[in-house]
Amino acid sequence: MAALFLAALGPFQGDGLAASHVPAYIDAETAPLTDPALRLELAAVAGDFARDVTDRTLARVGRKNARRRVDLLTAPSQEYRDRIRADALAKLEAAGMDPTLGQYFVYADRNPASQVIFLAYYDAASRHVALLGADLFSSGKLRAGDDSFLTPLGAFEHLPEHWGYRAEGTKNAKGWRGLGAKGSRVWDFGYQQAPRLFRQGVYDSEMRLLMHATDPDQGEPRLGGPDSKGCVRVSAAANAFIDRRSILDRHYEKIAAEEKARDLWLLRADRQPVSHPGSFLVVGDSAIQSASRAVPEAPTTAQ
Repeated sequence: MAALFLAALGPFQGDGLAASHVPAYIDAETAPLTDPALRLELAAVAGDFARDVTDRTLARVGRKNARRRVDLLTAPSQEYRDRIRADALAKLEAAGMDPTLGQYFVYADRNPASQVIFLAYYDAASRHVALLGADLFSSGKLRAGDDSFLTPLGAFEHLPEHWGYRAEGTKNAKGWRGLGAKGSRVWDFGYQQAPRLFRQGVYDSEMRLLMHATDPDQGEPRLGGPDSKGCVRVSAAANAFIDRRSILDRHYEKIAAEEKARDLWLLRADRQPVSHPGSFLVVGDSAIQSASRAVPEAPTTAQ
């Protein structure tokens, strides 16, 4: 249905969106939503994300990668999407998300075999999560003798008290622009507890959880496997898309609307916010989910 809407309308709102960019699974993902205008918007945003983010990643990595990795980006299975949606909803509810507030959010599957980040939407009317598009990212990798963490699991809110910033684009001693090219957005989710490797073993320790881009020359080709020091490391294209569409800027857009004289330098002047910006980054692990599903139930005792 969404693809038919777009085909009838032609390019979306001047953005040059072709219906062919809409992911094949978008109809199934948005079917439970009853608002046709919202379904149309989600399909359009999904098409934009496919064109501006997923297609660029596929062009960079090529089709020579393992078939499963390409399928995760373009045609994730129904069973996999069901698990991701259920996990996202459970973690959002556990974090105290307002269930009456529809909003966009980002979901990151830290499973080393997946390392896929999803653009997603929570629909309050149906209490349904719709997955709109996917890209490769890198989660944390434990390194002996290094200040590195496993990316923590849970739903983390992007709040004004953890004001983010933009990368300066400067290189470190190894020639890396660790936060991406100059101007790349850095989202701050505050201090979190996460597994860290010590000499005595792996224990939870405090880390500052960020989502940011990586060095476009040396770091971006490594996306798709655990590689960061614990933060969610995304592509330059995903960084720009989430930034430009205000996907995680619900609280910041509210400030901008209510305090018009305030200089909200963090928000792009040329941004095009979605109708319902959100504030949550959700981190899950499909490997853990699969393992838990594989554990047989304890036999019941006859009464």
